[in-house]
Amino acid sequence: MESQVMETRAPTPVPILWFEFLLNQDQLKKHLSEPGSDPSASQLLMQFVDQSIKAQSSLETSVQVKKVRDLKILALKVAAHMKWNLSLIQQSLPLYMVHKLLKDFMEIVSNPELKQHVVTSNDLLDDHIMMAFMLFNRWSVRVIIESSYPTKPPKVTGPQAPNGNASLNVAGINDMVIKTVCDMTNESILFMENSLSMTRDITLPTFDTIHKLAYEFQAFLGTPIENQQRISNAEFMQQLCYDLGSYYFHRGLAEKTAGMLKRALELEPLVHDPIYSDVNKQKMKGLCAACNIAFMSQDSKPSLEQRLATSRKEHYKDLVDILIEDNLVKKITLPYRQLIQSEILSKQPTSELYFQVCTCNAVRKITDGMSVSPQYIALLKTATKEQMNFFTMVCWKAVQTSDEKFKERVKLFIRTIYTSTNVLKAIGSSELKQLFTKEEFTKLVDQMDSQSQAPFSIRANTVLQQKANKALYIGQIEQQLLITNQHQRIQTLLTELHRVAPNKRHSSVSELWKVDKSYSFIIDGMGNKKLQDIVFLMLVKSRHCLQIKDFKTARALLSTAFDAVKDTSLKLGKAIQHEILHVEMCALKLGQQSAVEKNSMTHKAMGCLGTMQSDRDIPPRPEIVERCVLYLLNYGMWFTVLNVKQKPPVVQLSQMLAEVCKDLSNINSCRRQAKALWEAFVLVFSGSNQLKRSANGKPVANKMPGQALMCRSEFLSFIQLIEEPTCMGVIASCLIKLHNVLKDDAGNEIYHQYPNLWPTTITNVSSVIIDAVTAAMTQYVQHIITHNPHQSSWLKSQADIYYGDSQHAAAIKFYLQSAMLPSNFFTSPVPKQLWDEEVYRRIIKCCSYLKCHTQVAVLCQFLEPIDHPTAFKALQERICYDAMDHLYHCFWDMGILEYLIYILNKRNELVKKRKAVDVIGQVELNTCNSSEILTEVIKKRKTMMLQSMSKQYL
Repeated sequence: MESQVMETRAPTPVPILWFEFLLNQDQLKKHLSEPGSDPSASQLLMQFVDQSIKAQSSLETSVQVKKVRDLKILALKVAAHMKWNLSLIQQSLPLYMVHKLLKDFMEIVSNPELKQHVVTSNDLLDDHIMMAFMLFNRWSVRVIIESSYPTKPPKVTGPQAPNGNASLNVAGINDMVIKTVCDMTNESILFMENSLSMTRDITLPTFDTIHKLAYEFQAFLGTPIENQQRISNAEFMQQLCYDLGSYYFHRGLAEKTAGMLKRALELEPLVHDPIYSDVNKQKMKGLCAACNIAFMSQDSKPSLEQRLATSRKEHYKDLVDILIEDNLVKKITLPYRQLIQSEILSKQPTSELYFQVCTCNAVRKITDGMSVSPQYIALLKTATKEQMNFFTMVCWKAVQTSDEKFKERVKLFIRTIYTSTNVLKAIGSSELKQLFTKEEFTKLVDQMDSQSQAPFSIRANTVLQQKANKALYIGQIEQQLLITNQHQRIQTLLTELHRVAPNKRHSSVSELWKVDKSYSFIIDGMGNKKLQDIVFLMLVKSRHCLQIKDFKTARALLSTAFDAVKDTSLKLGKAIQHEILHVEMCALKLGQQSAVEKNSMTHKAMGCLGTMQSDRDIPPRPEIVERCVLYLLNYGMWFTVLNVKQKPPVVQLSQMLAEVCKDLSNINSCRRQAKALWEAFVLVFSGSNQLKRSANGKPVANKMPGQALMCRSEFLSFIQLIEEPTCMGVIASCLIKLHNVLKDDAGNEIYHQYPNLWPTTITNVSSVIIDAVTAAMTQYVQHIITHNPHQSSWLKSQADIYYGDSQHAAAIKFYLQSAMLPSNFFTSPVPKQLWDEEVYRRIIKCCSYLKCHTQVAVLCQFLEPIDHPTAFKALQERICYDAMDHLYHCFWDMGILEYLIYILNKRNELVKKRKAVDVIGQVELNTCNSSEILTEVIKKRKTMMLQSMSKQYL
């Protein structure tokens, strides 16, 4: 049995080793042509190049020389199999191996004495020599560009460093290769530029021709070789222009870049099925955008969505044509089309464009089998002749390319609008008439005639039939009562209901319709059932409108209820006035009231809170009390808030805030109140002290000691309703202090307004959820900045938060914003209590992370004493992403300037060195000047530096 299993099991394939191809080179082509070959072409390429490097370091016997040459040929054959794709080769090999491969290619196919920098005309070079030189120079340009970016070198899994010496640093070898390539930059660019004048096609060495080029070079010099692959001059030139354009862009040569990109784009239509070209279309598109060149490749035709977005930007140009085209292909989503329609309705409600867009969208809905809105049907029935012609045209275009199912939908839609004469005439004179047979169209005309002669409409007849069934009629009115929120409509429906069923209450239609028991008790005591329903429905409908933030409708409903009861129940009328006050406060935005309205609202709020102490009035609901307390708190009426007797959670927390804010001018006297507020905040963020909820999701009251006043989500909603600046500052300070204590990271502490107000420890740190505190603090600081974006202390807190999150550019932005107003855009010194030495060091650290090393060196002068070691270290950095020499005029310290000149001279950067020498030679920096002059010079240069950074980061 075991032998049978062994016989049926497929043998495991054994990978071919690299030296087997050295013994039998003919086996390589067969291996590479197999799908999923193991080892792959990339793996074999790395092994052949690596082995040739190792073999070359051994004793140069004749056998060893032949082995090295064979390995080079095998590597080049694999590269030819990969179509000489530089991107693929760079992904497969480390940098030094790519350099070795391309150098071997040049040496094998060309005369060893031929140097590219002495070539007078590239037209004189044979194709294979031209291709070898071009590949090497294209790769050199890519290395020059990529080596200038501060990217971490990729880890390449493969063989050890050359000579099998694991102690050699591959990164160091790559740096040597980069230096060698950079030294030959001028020769590479000159060779590529000289090749731009070529007009002939080029032959590409293939797998079969590499051996002949290597061993029979002299025999084939100047003569064509069989089995070479020909590439067009257009393809060759497009790749050359793309690589040169990328280099010119890297050097900042805008005109040359634009010229190369335009030529590459012009050659695009001539390139079909590219073999050699490896143009990155996305990168090319970005280069074109940077040079303000219209990018349009063969496969980059804008989609309908892109055309629609462009049309919106260009005031709806060609919008109708786009929508008609989309009716056929259905690429744009219907909600997006509806959005466009709504935009035009708000801007041009009576325009012809609005009708046309509505028509296109209606046809799209018909296509999708959806119902068309009654508003459009009404619009269509009153349309002009030109509008009806447009409707028939859009329908006919959609019908021509649609199936029978869609045609039936169009016919069905036409039958729904046939009652209008102008609709039927337009259809009868258009191509849409072809959808109907002669009998169908005649029947349609007869139906329209009989319909126009009928004394009542079909809807009227239906209503009469429904009235015959009393229960059905009442059910339909109650259904209308459920969906309407208009007070006049509600009164009309209730009048009709009580006419049909006079002895019945209709306020129990929905189980969700409920009012407070104190209201319900008074309403039930009214003798008039219709009045009971009106008041009840106005109250429940207003509550619904308040939930959906339809404040205007809610107020109108409550005003109707007040008018209905003001003569019969003063008690309920006063309670309804409190409900109206609640709606007005919810709709209110601070700062949008006049002084009279503010005084009136304040008196109303105080009067509402005053009824809590009266036994003759209905006490306001807790939600109304909370809203009144918040309103008074937002206007700084601390003592009024403290006198409120009813104490739901929001009121308790508001009173704690008021206690702190009223004595804030004397920190020592309000520390006890601040401690109570601190402990309330700590409980909110304690994981074991969140409010429990019942099965229906409502909070369950729990009067156990140590219980939070409210759950975390309710707390966050509450603090975002507070708009009084002092309260906002106290809340932000408490949250930030809580975060600092929990994090216990002195290096990343966040600034806040009242550092001495709060306790410095927490009793049970482990119970507090640090992430919840951090999220609440971050969200709240952003919230208060939107209310007052000019509060320096809040902006500094936001900057510290970004600094702690390693968002360095954002941190610098908010640090600069925090100091702009106090320093009058840096024309006067920044107050030290706002920007101390720690802030300057944080900005320096952020600039260092952003590799703006010249800014780091300049800012080191702002410290006392000047931080020379950090400045010197920054000036030693070669990769720098700031204005560099344009910031030299911001230096005033002689030691830093002298070191800068030394570094530039060492690097042989003569232009920058000349600028630095000009700066150090300025008369105003002479150390013999008076202290007043030197102080003014420092102030002036600080201003220039900070204003320059503001232009960059703001």
